[in-house]
Formats: sequence, C-alpha cells, structure tokens
Amino acid sequence: MPVLNDTMETRNRNRALAAVIGTAFGVGVAVGAIVPLLSLILEHRGFDATAIGINAAMFPLGAVGFSFLVPRIVAWLGLYNAILASITLTAALMLLFPATDSYVAWCAIRLAIGCIGVVHWIASETWINMLARDASRSRVMAVYATVMAGGFVCGPLLLSWTGLEGWPPFLAVAAASLCALVPVLLIRSRPPALGEKMHLDLFRVIRAVPIVMAAALVAGFVDASLFSLIPIYQVRAGHAEQLAVLSLSVFMAGNLVLQYPLGWIADHTSRRQAAIVTAGIITLGAIAYPLMLPDLGPSFWLMMFVWGGVSWGMYTLGLALLGERFQPAQLAAANAAFVMVYEVGSIAGPVASGAALDRWPVYGLPISVGAVAALFILVAMIRRGR
Repeated sequence: MPVLNDTMETRNRNRALAAVIGTAFGVGVAVGAIVPLLSLILEHRGFDATAIGINAAMFPLGAVGFSFLVPRIVAWLGLYNAILASITLTAALMLLFPATDSYVAWCAIRLAIGCIGVVHWIASETWINMLARDASRSRVMAVYATVMAGGFVCGPLLLSWTGLEGWPPFLAVAAASLCALVPVLLIRSRPPALGEKMHLDLFRVIRAVPIVMAAALVAGFVDASLFSLIPIYQVRAGHAEQLAVLSLSVFMAGNLVLQYPLGWIADHTSRRQAAIVTAGIITLGAIAYPLMLPDLGPSFWLMMFVWGGVSWGMYTLGLALLGERFQPAQLAAANAAFVMVYEVGSIAGPVASGAALDRWPVYGLPISVGAVAALFILVAMIRRGR
C-alpha cells in the first residue's frame, strides 16, 4: 500500500507540474507577440524611439511596483485562484488596446498588465518550486524556462498570421493568454498549502540570499540587454538587418535548447557552482563577441547559441537556488523578491548597455554585459569565502 500511495503521489505531482508549467507556454506566446506588436504599431503611428521605450518600460515598472503585494494576494486567494484571476484579467486588459488610440491610455494599460501579470508569474513559479523535489529541482525549472522560451519564440509567428491591423492580433493575443488556463483547469489536484504564516518582508529576503538575488539581477540585465540590442549592435557594425536578426534567432535558439542540459549539470554537481560557471561563460562570450563578429564562421554561430543558452540559464539556476533555500511559507515572498530584482535588471540593462553602446560603438555592449557577469563571479567568490 505505501508503494501504491507513493506511485499515486508521484503521478499527481508530475501531472500538477505539467499543468502549471504548461501555463507558461500560453503566457509566453502572448508576451512574445504583444511586445513587438505594440512597438510596431507605435512606430507606424509616428512615435519616436523614446516614446516606444517608455511604453515598453511600463510592464516591468508595474511588475516591480506590484511585487510587494503579490504574497498577500496569493495568501488571500491561494495559488490556484491567483493564477486563474491573473490570466483572465490580463487577457481582458489586452482587448483594451484596440479600443483606444491614446498613447497615455496605452501606457496605463501596459502598466496594469505588468501589475496583474506578475501575479501569475510569481504564483506559478512558487507552485512549481513547491512541487519540485530537490534532487531534480534544476531540471524542473529548466523545463519551465524552456516552455516559456518556446512561447516567446512562437509569439512573433502569431503576428505573421494575424497581421498588425485592427482587432485580430489583440484577439489572438488574448486567446493565447486564455489558453494558458486550460492546463490548470484540467487538473483536479490543488496546490500544496503554503503554511500558516507567510513572511512578507521582501527586502529581508533579498538580504538573506544575496547570491540568489544577484543571479536574478544578472539574468534580467544580460538577457534584456542582449535581446534588445544585438540587432542594433550588428547593424551598426555594418551587417545587414537580416543577418542581425538571424544572430538574434540563433541566440534565442540557445535560450530554448540548452536549459535542460544546464539543469541536469546543476542537479548533478552544485547549483551555486553552476551559476558561477554560467556567469563565467557569459563573460567569455562578451569578450569573444566583438572579436568574432568580423568573421561570421561556424564558431561565431556556435558562440551565439551557447551565449544565449547560458544567459537565460542564470534565471533557471536562480529559481532552483531559491527553491532549495526557502520553506513553503516563505516561498511566495521569496519568489516575489526574485521577480522584482529580475525586472529591475531588465529595466537597467537596456538603458545602461544602450548608453555604453552609444559611447563605445565597438565594445560598449559586450563590456556592459561582461562586467555585470564578472561582478557576479566576484561577489559569489567573496560570499563563498565567508
């Protein structure tokens, strides 16, 4: 009987994990579509890059500002209801964009999406980390990161089907968001209990695990910088736009493919050491990028593929480290702090790296990214010494 119970428990756990991870795909498709959709529409309406950038910053600003409240919301609604409410409201907010042409209204809507969407983001990652066993935690988070990255890749493909005009693209984005509800609605198991008391002091969490939060900051900084600036950097270096976009596609392919191998290595060695090595590879990639750029041979494309995988891998490893450090009662608040720091990095990265690129056209972007990754290694080594 105990063996049968263990088998059923494992089956239910895996089914719940598959369902919660499955929500990341629909949300990833919606995010991967709405970001370029809004930017392209605003550009067609004659807005300059600054205005488009301000609009794009509304989502991470909303996520950072609202992260403080998410643990309370999760404690009040529970993980299951918090996910359902967040996805449903986000889909409804998507349909407000085509209802108005006001730039200010679009900024307000995007800010609201950041506030509401971060609830699903934190709640789902909390649920996944609670279900994951420590022996396979990195691989579980790697599957989650892979599914999310797959959604990001499919988002632009959705726009190629709907076009950019009128209501159809926004209806498709809202539908993709609602599709994320299907996996969790199909499972019968409820999330594990969070505990009687949830610790809500996010700054205490950040102080308690500085290396984990540093991993979140580096992940946000590096990934947002490279994702937004690789095409610009290579066009300024004299490459055709198609070649610059191809470089970004290879970079994103690494995001998609390398998460599970990286998670497997972390589970079978040390997650902390894997994060340090990953930061080292990011730094080496930053050094190699401008040196290999003139000669676009096979080694360049391999470098871009690996660089993309390890850049997104910092987020995967950070989540795994988070899950092994905190109890269920603390996990929602810890995940909220992690997401908040990640989004701070996502805001700071393109700004700092863009300024560096303007000042030093050849080395500004790689220096900015490499310096942040190298600083993580330094901090991690000092903390390990203590």
